[in-house]
Order: sequence, then C-alpha cells, then structure tokens
Amino acid sequence: MLRSPARCLVQSKMCVIRYTAASTGETIEFPVQYARSGDAVIVVAAKPESKSWWRHFCSPAEARVQLEDRWVTGVGRTLTGQERVAALADYQAVYPRIRLTDAVPVVAFAVHAADRPTQERLPDIARAWIPSVTIAEFLGFSVPAGVGVATAASSPVVTLPALVAAGAVEGAFLGWGQVRVLQRALPAISRARWIAATAAAAAFAYFVGMGPSTWASPITDWPPAAVVGTMSVLGIAVLFSIGTAQWLVLRKHVPKATLWIAITALAWFVGLAVFLAFAMPLWQEDQSTALRIAIGVGGGFLMASTTSVLTAGGLRCVLPRSRSAERE
Repeated sequence: MLRSPARCLVQSKMCVIRYTAASTGETIEFPVQYARSGDAVIVVAAKPESKSWWRHFCSPAEARVQLEDRWVTGVGRTLTGQERVAALADYQAVYPRIRLTDAVPVVAFAVHAADRPTQERLPDIARAWIPSVTIAEFLGFSVPAGVGVATAASSPVVTLPALVAAGAVEGAFLGWGQVRVLQRALPAISRARWIAATAAAAAFAYFVGMGPSTWASPITDWPPAAVVGTMSVLGIAVLFSIGTAQWLVLRKHVPKATLWIAITALAWFVGLAVFLAFAMPLWQEDQSTALRIAIGVGGGFLMASTTSVLTAGGLRCVLPRSRSAERE
C-alpha cells in the first residue's frame, strides 16, 4: 500500500526502514508503524525475541526512511534511560491501545537536517490536508444528504433524529480526515478524542440547524424581532459548534488553539453558502429522489472542497513553527 495510490490511507502511521546489514552487506527493507518524537522517527520492536533488525541499531547506524512519500537519510539507535521513556511516551500517545513492556526496544531514527520533514514545512501539511479533508467530508456529507432527501416527506419528528444521527456520521468522517493529517504535526493529539468531538459537534449542529423545522409552528407566532434574534443565535451556534468542540482537544497541544474556532466558523459559513448557492436553485419538487440526492452530493463536494481549502490556510496560524513549541 505504501507504494500504491492508496498510500494516503496509511502513510501517516507507516513508514519503510532500509539499512545495509553489517555482516552480509545485504539490503534489509521492511514496513513499520511509527510515531514522531521531536525530530526523530520512533519505531518500537514488539516481540523483540522474534526479530533481529533492532539489534543492528544497538550502536548508531545509518538508515534510509521512506516517510511521507519520500526517502530521507537518518541515523538509527536504540534508546535507553530517560530518552527511551520520553520517546515511548510520545509513541503511546499516538497508539494508546498498544500495551508495551519495559523490555521492548525503542529505536529512534534521527533524520539528517537537510532531509528533515519538520513542522516548518506547513505547506506540505496543507497539501495533505486538502485532499484528505475534502474526501472525508464529501463521503460524510453524502450520508445526511441522502437521509435528508429520503425523509423529506416524513414528519419532522422522524426527520430530525435521522439527520442528527447522520450528522454524527458526517462528523466522524470529517474528524478522521482531519486528525490523520494533524497528527503529522502534533503526534500526541488523540485521534479518538478528535473524532468523537467532531462527531458530537456535527450532531449538535444538525439538531440546532434543523430543530426549528420541528418547532416552526410556535416560532411563527413570535414577534419578528424575536424570530430574527433566535435564528441568528442558532446560526452562530451552528457555525461555531465544530471549531469549539475541536478547540477543547487542540488547546492542549498548541498555544493559538482559540484561533481555530474563528477559522472553522468562517470556513463553514463560506462552505454552506457555496452549497446553498449550488443546490437550492437546482432542487425542484417534481424531481426524482435519485436526482435530488445527486444534486445534494454535488453541492456537498463543493462545500467540502471550500472548507478544506480555507481550514488548510488556517493551519498556518494555529500550528507551532517547531516541535519544541508543542512541548512547551
């Protein structure tokens, strides 16, 4: 997979190690799961008794690492003492479900400065963010788009819970597409918490956004000023929901996390405007369900592309310029 177009699905967690065996001169190459710790690539040799590669790095030795679509040169060495403890903590922050013993070897590959893929290369992260988030949001939005069309003729009591559940699915897709790239810059960020926060916020946004259709009858009896004020508050809540939920996770890792709330609110405002401008003129009451779904999905792709591009630009304002900034 790492050598196929599908590599984008795994390259944030998998890399290839290549080195020359000292005794035979043979080139050894194999894929491994990795995490980042500072400027180093951390690899753990689980079940070390059945493996020999990690012994090559008991003393510092040169290796090549295929990392994020390119080969880089580094020096690998087996860590001991506090270095090992710190690196293993970073590794377990990325893979909290993996249980490792105190005896497991931890190997760090320090990439040469000329090749080092550091956080200063924010354009690289942004380029990975745009396709990942666009595809994830597009796939996720297809669910509520289909549910919305399929339940359009149903009672709001049926439509609202269905759309809220579909919104949670959309949020989970979006969170996954974002965090798999975000972990390249912030390896300690929790993938599960980010996805859960995004899914919960999306479900809340659908509830708030679609709720007035359930309560439309009493709302229409309110004074115009009260209606406008209420709808404005609900609209603001929708726009700020995802950014606020993600901020609760992001604030533990970057000092400028609060900016993410405004960035995502702006991105969703523009994205939703693009969706409505595309879909609303095309939707007609006498259309087939399939055509209405296709229009919704097309609008969803435009919305996903818009929000991903805008949030990618916002990453420059939020992510620290060096990994030391995350530790501080």
